[in-house]
Amino acid sequence: MTITKPIPTTPHPTVAGTIATARARLDGEAFVPVAECVDTLLDCFNAAVRPDVKLVVEKILPDFSIGNTRKASDFAAALDEIQVALQVDAAFDEVAVTDEGDTNR
Repeated sequence: MTITKPIPTTPHPTVAGTIATARARLDGEAFVPVAECVDTLLDCFNAAVRPDVKLVVEKILPDFSIGNTRKASDFAAALDEIQVALQVDAAFDEVAVTDEGDTNR
């Protein structure tokens, strides 16, 4: 009988973690390669759990798909937009929906 060790798994990346990593790489840069922008945006898309966050990334992605470089400030603004979508989406997790007309409570 052969005993094998389980393959270590890494935690799935989060959108917030992906954005934080991208922001760290932007520090002091004037331009960002388009390939890096696309990779980061696709990582955000793949890490997103909620459809609304995925839709924001889908909307942004074409703006970073053509050419060689983009202004770092433009990419930072795109990351801000995804961050806001995450925050709005998270806010809905904290809201309890009730039917105020329901008198059978």
